[in-house]
Amino acid sequence: MNPGGYIQNHVPFFTIAVLALEMSTGVLMNAFIIFAVYLDFLKTKTVSSSYKILLCVAISNVCFGILMSLALLDYFCSLGIFQTINTTYIYLYLLLFTMTSCGWLSASLGFFYFIKISDFKSGCFSWMKTNISSIVPRMLLGAVMVSLFNSLLSNVFFIFSPALSGNTTDYSPSMVSILSQSSTTFVNAVIIATVLPFLVVFTTTLFTLVALKKHRKRMMNVQTSGSEHARSYENVVLRMTHYLLFYVIFYVVMSIVYFVVIIWVESGFWFLLLLLNSFTPVQSTLLVLANPRLKAAWEEIFLCAHLQEMFST
Repeated sequence: MNPGGYIQNHVPFFTIAVLALEMSTGVLMNAFIIFAVYLDFLKTKTVSSSYKILLCVAISNVCFGILMSLALLDYFCSLGIFQTINTTYIYLYLLLFTMTSCGWLSASLGFFYFIKISDFKSGCFSWMKTNISSIVPRMLLGAVMVSLFNSLLSNVFFIFSPALSGNTTDYSPSMVSILSQSSTTFVNAVIIATVLPFLVVFTTTLFTLVALKKHRKRMMNVQTSGSEHARSYENVVLRMTHYLLFYVIFYVVMSIVYFVVIIWVESGFWFLLLLLNSFTPVQSTLLVLANPRLKAAWEEIFLCAHLQEMFST
């Protein structure tokens, strides 16, 4: 396969357009989360624990979008950024770090909601629930440190990759071409870097969903079915269900792409890129919809809620 020419000449315009839409949407949505947290900080002079985690997730996703945009820009414009092996390794490490940190920070968010929503009579989880505000900064620092180490181990996969052995100053393929030639290596590195945080997210979200349903049933037994408080819990259960289904579907589809598409279809790497880049816009959208304050800020900024109030009065 010609890394610099064959792939580029056979990339459908639709694929390029979808990639550009995914990356721009992901960056803009996560930039909105960062902006909303900043505005909330200006009003309250403090940042809540959940907002601290959301802020870190958004920053990680923005960095991932920027790195992917840089790789595609180099690929289509032949910028020659990855002329040396050191530059390639640094880029791969940063790319894996942003993906791993997003996974562990998402796991931290799932664990945070699990601690906040579930009821604990005693034990370690009960202590965490009482001291969650002081635990969150340490949890975020731990997620970053684990991501740094995990990304380093995942990056070792590329040391023996044949696509990197020819990356010299005389021959400088683009990063997209390098990843396409070592697509199975890339997927292995991604799975190893994200499978453990995915299991944490899946487990904590599932337990949180069970706790919410139990609490909703208790409320339905003591209140009327039309209670506004009960309906709010139903909305929370629905949002958590969507969040859980999103992670499950994402990993199932990625596994299908890995074991079926990439191995048997020459353009399977582009399916992988489309899948990976769809993660950040979908996740950020779910995070905004799941957080009432972020959702209200979204409506106020983009739906001109203040103008609607002016015309309605």
